[in-house]
Amino acid sequence: MIELFLVKPDYMMAIPVSTVTWSGQRYQAARKIEANILYTDAGLHFYQQVIEGDTLLFKWKGNELFRGTVFNRSRNKSGQLTLTAYDMLQYFLMNKDIYNFSGKRLDEILLKMCKDFEVPHGSFVNTKEKVGKIIDQETSLYDIALRAMIDTHKVSKRKFHIYSRLGKVHLIELKKQDIQWVLEVGNNVIDYTYDTSIEETATRVKLTSGEGNKTVTAVVTDSEGKKQFGVIQHFEKISETLSKSALTKKGKEILDKKKGVKKKLDVEALGIESATSGNAIYAIIDDIRLKRTMYIDTDVHTFVGNKHTMSLHLMETNDFPEMEELSSSSTSSPGSTEGSSKARKVVTLARSYIGRLKYDFGGKNIARGSGDCSGFTKFIYKKVGIDLGDGTANQIKKGRKVGNNEGQPGDLVFFKGTYRSGVSHVGIITKPGYCVSLGNSGCKEHGYLRSNNSYWGPKFMQINRVL
Repeated sequence: MIELFLVKPDYMMAIPVSTVTWSGQRYQAARKIEANILYTDAGLHFYQQVIEGDTLLFKWKGNELFRGTVFNRSRNKSGQLTLTAYDMLQYFLMNKDIYNFSGKRLDEILLKMCKDFEVPHGSFVNTKEKVGKIIDQETSLYDIALRAMIDTHKVSKRKFHIYSRLGKVHLIELKKQDIQWVLEVGNNVIDYTYDTSIEETATRVKLTSGEGNKTVTAVVTDSEGKKQFGVIQHFEKISETLSKSALTKKGKEILDKKKGVKKKLDVEALGIESATSGNAIYAIIDDIRLKRTMYIDTDVHTFVGNKHTMSLHLMETNDFPEMEELSSSSTSSPGSTEGSSKARKVVTLARSYIGRLKYDFGGKNIARGSGDCSGFTKFIYKKVGIDLGDGTANQIKKGRKVGNNEGQPGDLVFFKGTYRSGVSHVGIITKPGYCVSLGNSGCKEHGYLRSNNSYWGPKFMQINRVL
């Protein structure tokens, strides 16, 4: 059964709820719950006692699944009362700073940030490798931690994971799971959708490094893939100065991830509490001859009365996401590529208009405080010398489409079905999973994934890179 408690320093109070959703996504920091409070006189009484900053504790059948902080409260015209809370990693996502972490280990970096921002934490295992750098541009604590996890893995092949449990941040080493939960049609799978695609595939990778006469180029090709799918090239200009051999090695690593048909599986199943993002699942679906280990990218668990179901988005691998090097005085280049410099400017400009604009359908007068979504993006990109054109139908033709999990700050993110079929809304990505857009409620930063926004997530369409 569902148990939700308001936790105060000197007491706990049970809150009557009708449904709870508990969700998360790999490498997107915090998990969250959304609790719908029973609309009764008692329910309204409890809702009014909960305020932003309070602690919520959620239990299912006596086991604690979540403990976190209330960030949002809402009540609609029909009387639905909703509380949204995030776990401790939300503070890693929201807070930014600069640091000198030269010569520090991952565990030392985490400990320092937890102490500086008063985030409760458990004891951290010694990660051994010294991967810290000087971070001289404001960066979110989570991105600093994620970069340190990626660098630790590159050096030692050991993979670490940070998570929040019992109201504290923890660090563990991920090891091969000998025992995995099984999802099987006819047993616990309610429904599934299996997608295979080459939209995010590359059969050739071309990388360049350096400038002018000192430019180095490396090209690696998947011969079998090229023969089957034709030439599909992934091009990237590397900000680091690399030798031909180092650039070729990097190209092979990228090609290994991008070659072949990409397979994704969405499953609706009976709930398993430990089936959360980043963990492994063994899927058996005879209809499509699938019998293999897959990894949970996104999970949404729904609890209603005594019923627990889950929606999982599964992937073939559990690789770390691709990240740009954090701005650091220890790197060989004083900055980054022109494109990433423009991207930072675009994000900074977009965020500067949060809360300052009114929505006007078809409007383009952003400088005077009003406009619509495409008018906003056109205005922002024009500041860095790029003309996106008018309207979402035109803007979606700009740049190139990238994978749904490859969005970077400065990319355009498009949505469909907001007021018409097809593309109908656009925003500017600010960080993994989030964007700034101008909508009916004004200019706001919001999630664009199913795991972090129940409205925009289902309407997500695609990501375009124009910088």
